[in-house]
Amino acid sequence: MGKIQEKIYNNLPYPLKFIALNIKAFQNSKQRYTKEFNQYLKEYINLWDADISIVEEYQKNRLTVLLSEVLQDSDWYRKIMNELGITQNDINENPYKALKRMPILTKSERKSNPDIIVNKKRNTDGVGYTSGTSGAPTINYLDSESINRSFALWRRFHKTIGLETQRVRQVRFSGRLMVKPNAKKPPFWVYNYFERQLLMSTYHLKEINLIHYVKKLNRFKPLLLDGYPSALYIISRFINQNNITLDFVPKAIAVTAETLYDYQRIEIEKAFNCHVFNQYASSEGSPFITECVEGNLHLNLDSGIFEFINTKGEKALPGDVAQLVVTSFTNLKTPLLRYNIEDTVLLSENNKKCSCNCSMPIIERLTGREDDILWTEEKGYVGRMDTAYKGLKGIVKSQIIQETPQDITVNLIVDNAFDSTMQDRLLSNLKDRLGQSLNYQMHIVDDIPLGANGKFDAVRRNFTIEL
Repeated sequence: MGKIQEKIYNNLPYPLKFIALNIKAFQNSKQRYTKEFNQYLKEYINLWDADISIVEEYQKNRLTVLLSEVLQDSDWYRKIMNELGITQNDINENPYKALKRMPILTKSERKSNPDIIVNKKRNTDGVGYTSGTSGAPTINYLDSESINRSFALWRRFHKTIGLETQRVRQVRFSGRLMVKPNAKKPPFWVYNYFERQLLMSTYHLKEINLIHYVKKLNRFKPLLLDGYPSALYIISRFINQNNITLDFVPKAIAVTAETLYDYQRIEIEKAFNCHVFNQYASSEGSPFITECVEGNLHLNLDSGIFEFINTKGEKALPGDVAQLVVTSFTNLKTPLLRYNIEDTVLLSENNKKCSCNCSMPIIERLTGREDDILWTEEKGYVGRMDTAYKGLKGIVKSQIIQETPQDITVNLIVDNAFDSTMQDRLLSNLKDRLGQSLNYQMHIVDDIPLGANGKFDAVRRNFTIEL
């Protein structure tokens, strides 16, 4: 939805919002779920539990096609490949070797040059904007194959976690403005008829409103809940604190777009009596990483190629926190080759295998954006801070901001259970994880604003580490 359309939508009365959203949903549905979508879905389902040699051969073929297309039809990549002497013969002989010769594409290059990065031979069948954490929009051109493949991979993920391949009754929490931000009473949601999807606002999750969300969930009885873990956590905490018994049990909960912390997973699973599945993709078209029924995160090799880089710009080792550099098969109109997407993962130890039927490799954790990782001279990269809160009481919501390598600010929303003892224990935990010599400032606040696209930044570093 473009900015002008969004502004018009936001000012419509609620009944017209429903109509406008469902007109757009009908158009999207026709575009996404075509005979090609069904073909791709069947293809991806067969690849999920195929022998790894079959998956790797498929990946190699897809890479050959991608490199061949950009050599011919992308002004950006053709110029680079010509300067490096990469030819069609090189691609045919060894596409992985040809790819490795390419430079890493940065966020700023991707943002500034979309019109010359694009594959000119492919039609533009969709245009989106992703704001990221900075709020500055990045344009994203899509063709029909990219749209169909992305949704086929998403639906494949649903099947692997026990859902049907057709559209199921679901609730989604995302950063879209469903209703006016200043709305004081329900509805805080809009129903997407064509996706069987109740779109719930993340901007109205105040204590006074949460009972309305719970009542609506009980009436709607979704089989799937998906969206931001921070939003699902807020509702789950309310359910658990008030000993509310839900009238339904979903088949699956899938979270995305934010780092999933252990305390969030525990709270959500307790409230809904259902497993939380983590997954990673991006609106720019990143390859997929999805959690299986055994709780392991699989690199979807049929959606692209993953490289893992450490802070020195070298290949990361097992057990490292590493930056993701991705080559994507899911955005063919705006190709991403060796793209530093500025997200990080914790790599598994060598040869770790999964007991599910999928042979694709696994990683240990999705640790978040690169600037969600704190860094101090004493400890280096610190990838997960949720353990600092383990066993503490009274913290409703918290945010850690690192302004400089020496300065840590902690914003806390607390209740009556939080006292000086809890504060001292939190400070001690932070020092153990980040270092004893840092300057720590703690602030008790009434509210912590959401970041870009309605996401909650639990951890944020406001300076850059040079790689």
